[in-house]
Amino acid sequence: MQKVISFAKLLVGNFLVLLLLTFFTNVMLGFYLKSTKVSRADLPNYDNGREFAPKIFYDYSRVGHEYTPFMGWKTLPYSGETLTIGNDGFRKVANKPSIKSERLKVGFFGGSTLWGEGASDDGTIPSQFAKFNPQYEVYNYGQLAFNSRQNLAVLTNLYSSGKKLDIIIFYDGVNDAAFLCPDGVSVPGHRMEPVFKERLYSDNKYLINKALYKYLVQNIINFTNRVRVKQLGQEMKSEYLCYKNEEKIAQIAQGMLNNWGLAAQMAASNGGEFIGVLQPMAFIGTPKINHLEKLDQELGKSMVMVYNQIFARMDSSYTPQILNLVDAFNKNEYIYIDFCHVSSNGNKIIAEKLTDFINQVQVNSKDSVSVN
Repeated sequence: MQKVISFAKLLVGNFLVLLLLTFFTNVMLGFYLKSTKVSRADLPNYDNGREFAPKIFYDYSRVGHEYTPFMGWKTLPYSGETLTIGNDGFRKVANKPSIKSERLKVGFFGGSTLWGEGASDDGTIPSQFAKFNPQYEVYNYGQLAFNSRQNLAVLTNLYSSGKKLDIIIFYDGVNDAAFLCPDGVSVPGHRMEPVFKERLYSDNKYLINKALYKYLVQNIINFTNRVRVKQLGQEMKSEYLCYKNEEKIAQIAQGMLNNWGLAAQMAASNGGEFIGVLQPMAFIGTPKINHLEKLDQELGKSMVMVYNQIFARMDSSYTPQILNLVDAFNKNEYIYIDFCHVSSNGNKIIAEKLTDFINQVQVNSKDSVSVN
């Protein structure tokens, strides 16, 4: 019996030592990965503001979220040197009149690219649009990772609360094409759908497994993957494999167009006008991307297929007013900071094209317009 007890103690002791070694290895690799990670603030996009760029990404890293009915989530209030989020959870628009006026009200809706990831408050699309168009009162209703269905929910909430908007602009394409692609995400759905389901309908085992993964193996796995990719030249398995599922590709494309159609109807019934903007991404056109690390080609293949389906379905019978900006960044300058987010010079290009579009074409036109 004594031998059994001694053996059990030995096993427990060795197991605890193994746990501690694994924990400290995971922690040390976490410090290493963080210290050697290439920061987007070091990209040539920010050569003219090298000292300011890290502040943009520092503020971005401090953003928190909370659950919000119907929308899913929204950002928490925050005030930093480059980023201001109000108590309503929406980002501040620079160049906006401090006193409410009789100006026409323009609401921008979209995901992180519209919200302004990679730019300071005055460098987002809505802020630069406001600078070009002081005759409008501009609002940024973008939220991180939102797709067209969530933008529709935001618009519904605003109308439900009595908000009046004269021009509604949906800046969409990337998040529908990317975040609806993985298995476990439905159409319509959103990026956090699998996480919400797991947290809402699982017991404490979920939290235990999450903690064990984070503190024991997450950084070890990340380090191993970096070695596989950078040292061994192996391809990482992508979660964006819906290019193998043509039915889901079609559902994503049609779903986005349906959401735009519903937003246009809601705008019209509330005295406003709608513009759907199909946003650029690094996998389409000829943008300058030689400064970026290798992009996920399977993600790109899936997204291009979704966009092609969108193009095919935007025929003459499609009534919402559309501005196609997929080729807006076909320029010899550094604009992208990853596969979809851009620095402020890219946001300026979009704001200029939107300004030209609104100035040159009657907002209530039903024509589909392409601006390159």
